[in-house]
Amino acid sequence: MIFRERGMIDKVRKYIKECGMLPEGAEVVAGVSGGADSVCLLRMLVLLREEFGIRLQAVHVNHKIRSEAAEDADYVRMLCERWQVPFVLVEEDVEALAKKERISCEEAGRLVRYRAFEEALDGKAAGCIAVAHNREDRAETLLFHLFRGTGLAGMGSIRPVRENADGSRIIRPLLCLSRAEIEAFLKKEGIAWRTDRTNLEDAYTRNRIRNRILPYAEENICSGAAQHLAQEAQLLAETSDFVERQTQEALDRCSVFDGERKEVRFRIAGFWKEDPFLQDHMIKSVMQQVGKQRDLTAAHVREVKRLFLKECASGRRVYLPVCGIAVYREFDVVAFEKWEGDSLPEQNDELVLKEGVQQVPGLGPVRVRILKKAQICDNSALFWENIPENKYTKWFDYDKIIESVVLRKRRTGDYLTINEKLERKSLKRYLIEEKVPAQERSELWVLADGSHILWVPGHRISAAYKVTAQTAVILEVAVLGVDGDR
Repeated sequence: MIFRERGMIDKVRKYIKECGMLPEGAEVVAGVSGGADSVCLLRMLVLLREEFGIRLQAVHVNHKIRSEAAEDADYVRMLCERWQVPFVLVEEDVEALAKKERISCEEAGRLVRYRAFEEALDGKAAGCIAVAHNREDRAETLLFHLFRGTGLAGMGSIRPVRENADGSRIIRPLLCLSRAEIEAFLKKEGIAWRTDRTNLEDAYTRNRIRNRILPYAEENICSGAAQHLAQEAQLLAETSDFVERQTQEALDRCSVFDGERKEVRFRIAGFWKEDPFLQDHMIKSVMQQVGKQRDLTAAHVREVKRLFLKECASGRRVYLPVCGIAVYREFDVVAFEKWEGDSLPEQNDELVLKEGVQQVPGLGPVRVRILKKAQICDNSALFWENIPENKYTKWFDYDKIIESVVLRKRRTGDYLTINEKLERKSLKRYLIEEKVPAQERSELWVLADGSHILWVPGHRISAAYKVTAQTAVILEVAVLGVDGDR
């Protein structure tokens, strides 16, 4: 495949202008690893810097993972000297940082890189951070997000421009080019590049998508699969932007920010007048605005949406410590407020479970784990035949859960299934038959899936959620710090 140099430059120039990437006279920090993509990015910006009037500098980050990393840095420094670009070298032990922060090396590397880029930009409001993602990267990211589960924003994949809160922006001028086009351009220019051997290994999920899935799709499903996926990502990004605009308009109609209480308040009647598609988006948008976006899931949105239902009583509260949010109903209003506690306050009656250990007033620390069969014990077949009768540790078939699992106080309408025929018994009747005193019944915590009770800690579990030989994923819930035979 042969490309004329001018045609390639024109393609990138046009893409930069179409996306409004480079303000006149902008300070641009280019992330340059020494690989083909980043070397091409640097060369393109060098060729176009006079035309756009930009001030350009290059930042190289040595992650101290590979023995040849110092040679990569020397190569990038040499290119910068040749092309008269200021060069900044940042060195950091990414593996040590990952261990300290308990995150993956991928995530730690990304944190280090963008921190270095921002420091080089030095707070310049009109500045740009240029990174070298290409068309295949956008396709890979779309697949990665789809496999893990994502909303519209995630399906939009990598954006050509992302505005930062401080007024700077991240730009991706090569998102219009394929990997083959980039390498052909460098060969035509007589420019070498460094190869990161870790990109050829399958240790990381993205590498497996890049090295296995996309090539298989190109060869066996559809030639040009990566290009089509990148085009779909662009369409989905535009769709996401449209939905975001519609969501904001709906929020303006039925919610207000209470400055005195520092909370967002929904008028319930107005909420139900909006399109059902937008209702979940409105809840999610406010939860992201008030709390932590990163840990927000669809289960959290569903749990909060119950507060808007007609049968929900005024005064009911839902605390989501993992998201940093408290939500409560007050007559015809549902309000969202920031919550910085690590556990439930004494007056709360509901907690959406997350993996790990959470403190529950009156119950103590509760540990939650989601496990595959092999993680339970060495001989899983023996385990299923003789499930331990532990009073305060129970196992449930995770795939049978319909809504989301919460720990809460009992409510009218709660029930258990009591046998393999899935016959029901009200929770009230069960507790009476178990001779649980009335005062004690009002203080009991239950593990619930909607009105269906999975477990009354210290008592029985519901037959509908029992693990069997066919169970694939197990929810393990253990009440710690209680005398028992766990």
